[in-house]
Amino acid sequence: MSIKTSRLRDAITFALVVGATSAIGTGAALAQAQEAQTGQEEAATLDTVVVTGTRIQSQTVTASSPVAEIQSEEFQYTGSTRVEDLVNQYPQLSPNFDSFENNGATGYATVSLRGLGASRTLTLVNGFRLPPGAFEVRDISIVPAALVSRVDILTGGASAVYGSDAIVGVVNFILDDEFEGVSLSAGYSAYQHDNDNEYIQGLQAARGFPSPDGDSGFDGISRNIDLVVGGSFADGAGHATAWATWRQNDPLFQGQRDYAACALSGSGLACGGSNTNAAGNFYFFQQGAGVPGGFRGTNASLNPDGSFRTGYGAPYNFAPINYYQRPDERYTFGSTIKYEVNEHFRPYLETMFVNKRSSIQVAESGAFFTALTLDCANPILGSACADLGFVPGVPLNTYVAKRNVEGGPRRTDDETNSFRVVAGVEGDLGDGWAYNASYLYAATSSNVQGFNDFLSNRIVSAILGCPVGNTFTGCIPYNVFVPGGVTPEAAAALSGTSFDSTQTTLKSINAFISGDTGVSLPWVADGNINVVFGTEWREETYNTISDIDSQNGNFAGAGGPSLPLSGEISVSEIFMEAAVPLLRDTAFVEDLTLDLGYRLSDYDRSGRANTWKVGLNADLGEFRVRTGYNHAIRAPGIGDLFDQQQIALYSGVDPCAGANPILTPQQCLNTGVPLDRYGTVPSNTAGQNNQFIGGNPNLQPEEGDTFTFGVVYNPTASLQLSADYFDIKIEETIGAIGADTILQFCARTGDPFLCSRVQRNPVSFDLFRGNDATSGRVVNLDDNFGEIVYRGIDLGANYRWEMLGGRFSTSFNGTYLMEEERAPLPGVNEDATFDCAGKISPQCQSYKWRHIASLRYARDFYTVNLGWRYFGALDYENDAGVALTTDKLICENVGTPGTATCRGDGEVGAFNYIDLSASAFIGQNTEITLGVNNIADKEPPLVGSTLATNGNAVGGYDQAGRYFFGSISFKF
Repeated sequence: MSIKTSRLRDAITFALVVGATSAIGTGAALAQAQEAQTGQEEAATLDTVVVTGTRIQSQTVTASSPVAEIQSEEFQYTGSTRVEDLVNQYPQLSPNFDSFENNGATGYATVSLRGLGASRTLTLVNGFRLPPGAFEVRDISIVPAALVSRVDILTGGASAVYGSDAIVGVVNFILDDEFEGVSLSAGYSAYQHDNDNEYIQGLQAARGFPSPDGDSGFDGISRNIDLVVGGSFADGAGHATAWATWRQNDPLFQGQRDYAACALSGSGLACGGSNTNAAGNFYFFQQGAGVPGGFRGTNASLNPDGSFRTGYGAPYNFAPINYYQRPDERYTFGSTIKYEVNEHFRPYLETMFVNKRSSIQVAESGAFFTALTLDCANPILGSACADLGFVPGVPLNTYVAKRNVEGGPRRTDDETNSFRVVAGVEGDLGDGWAYNASYLYAATSSNVQGFNDFLSNRIVSAILGCPVGNTFTGCIPYNVFVPGGVTPEAAAALSGTSFDSTQTTLKSINAFISGDTGVSLPWVADGNINVVFGTEWREETYNTISDIDSQNGNFAGAGGPSLPLSGEISVSEIFMEAAVPLLRDTAFVEDLTLDLGYRLSDYDRSGRANTWKVGLNADLGEFRVRTGYNHAIRAPGIGDLFDQQQIALYSGVDPCAGANPILTPQQCLNTGVPLDRYGTVPSNTAGQNNQFIGGNPNLQPEEGDTFTFGVVYNPTASLQLSADYFDIKIEETIGAIGADTILQFCARTGDPFLCSRVQRNPVSFDLFRGNDATSGRVVNLDDNFGEIVYRGIDLGANYRWEMLGGRFSTSFNGTYLMEEERAPLPGVNEDATFDCAGKISPQCQSYKWRHIASLRYARDFYTVNLGWRYFGALDYENDAGVALTTDKLICENVGTPGTATCRGDGEVGAFNYIDLSASAFIGQNTEITLGVNNIADKEPPLVGSTLATNGNAVGGYDQAGRYFFGSISFKF
């Protein structure tokens, strides 16, 4: 038996085994779910032609919407073993990197075109939808980077072709289903950073905080192994490909980087932290008869001898113990099998599976200003009343803020299993017509366990010393009023374990026919009209349930209850497309084609919706002109419709809190602060406040209209230049106004629509204490209001030439953003409308210019690649275009009040990253690749807590320093 024959046998066997493994547990579901299948998103295929954005099958078809491509070799030369690590670097997408998100992370990777949200970006693999993750948006962790042939980024609404969610565009991962042979690769990567930031090290030294210094060595290490097997069988009538991959990366802590080892204050001028500290802080107040002035309140803390002093103790530095890069481990398996029985019957099967484990770790839990009412005669208070001047005999209202340093950090572990099975058949019908019918079933199961968070209903009892008849089993006194009085055993007695289980499914049935009508316009010779007619049905289900303590909001550090959610949505659709040649082979136009599409969708929850497209594609020889207008939608998801309403945290400051509020007395009165309490409202140094959030069953689909116009210049086979203008307008956006927007514009305008949504604590008038009906919060429920206008230009270039005995090639992708106008309150308060283009603020982070470029040289057995990533400058301005001054690290000193301490230039400056890699073959079958990204070891831009999204950094930039990577591949 020849080696090749053995290879083919092994490929088929491996594909079948892996395919079966990927579909474990799906057999019964497939049998039950007679209804699903997804050819809906399948890109048109004819021989080797696959065009994202249309199902028209023709060897001459081209997209009227702009499509950027990422080729497979880019993953190798950038050291990207996860698809998100490369794709999200492209300027059309938001630079979000899941592994460098911690507190509040979804725990899985997504893509977001134009930064307008992952829910507005349709994500496909080989033209088929991915299953929804635990947060409903699609999890791209299931996509194996080792098998990606290319990635198509279609920027422009595509709901007429693919249905809901393609309101901004489509990201389509095309896998290599023609792979031949065996490929085995192993990789290793790590970060390295020189901790030499003198500014923040000085702040840490001033606080007595430890700080890393010098070379970090290799950390945040990742390892991967990828196996791919493929080959033809049955004399070329069939082909099977299968893969199995493993990837693991170690955690990286904020304490391992000097610029993240303390939590900066909002101004960035000091290491801040939380008033819920290790020793314990307190807020006491009395009111009513017998109290001088009717009210007395004070912050307080303990002295080492057990006496009390006025003022909080040192804030707790919660940063070092937080994950900076989260650890995760993932296994993926999958296969593609296709077989041509004859030209009329070609069945195919795709299976994909991922098992992923990930963790989130944040600072310790504790009593987060736990409320209780005491009497000065109570011995647990010690000398508090005498030391602080409170009146005996009057109830002493007490808030306790004590960090659980005795019990360790809060951690949540997430294990997710996700699979997708696509089964279909395609074939020729004769006379230029073809059909495609497919079924898709996909499901995700996510189980999350949380550890070391306090159970709120136990804290008061333990602080009171476990009183008989009013305590819980296993209670141990939690002696917060005694220095060092809390034991690890007492802390353990207060801790609980949370559990959350989420199940999602996606079913889809899709069928369409396409072909040549045999009809052409009278003046067009040899240019028949091609059409597609099809139908689709989809159903998604979502079910999540938590333990009873989570449902009741009983975990002190959770920020609110985790309520159950169960629901399903379905849609029935018919669709059509037409490619109508308007001109062929004229003096000036080689081809001018009209691109049409229409889809009628009938949703069980929100009724009917129409989507359509009109495009033109003109081939002028060296030039190709393309333009189109797309009307697209995003239907509300299950969470949008059915999320239970609850209290949750949001990041932001209360502008009416603290001794010197940001806003005026009258503005704060608008938000509910009485004039006589101005300057006395407590502030939360952790930079978090309460909001009241939840779904709305009356939501309607968002509607988006996209106009694009582009030119492609192809003077030679070696050079291609492109420029595409895009104009996106989304109306009736689904979502909440935003707690900070409500608060700010209530204060500025006194608008009753907004101010009715600001509900302050009736006693202290803050927005962060408590998690019940009397707590301060901003009501921020979902609805259909809001508009977004997004305009810009995409530029692309590719050029190849021979020189120095080898071949050079360059590629360039850049995006210039002209406008990102967001109107959270259209028709209610136009003053809330703002433009984010080129700005950074608590509401914005949008670059006017981003690009990614590479220069590659290949000769004989080796290749060298030089990469350049660029982030444009961001102006530090508010929604009205006025320079902001809160963050002193960025604002500019212009000699006016409030700017004297500014240290910056009024912007986050432009960033350039240079990457270098090289690969070489050793013999015919072995290839080694080595590289380093961010050669200069640039730190991310340092900002205060109001702008930071990860540690003290702005998100999207390289977070951890230099990135070294290497791999070895064996291909046979």
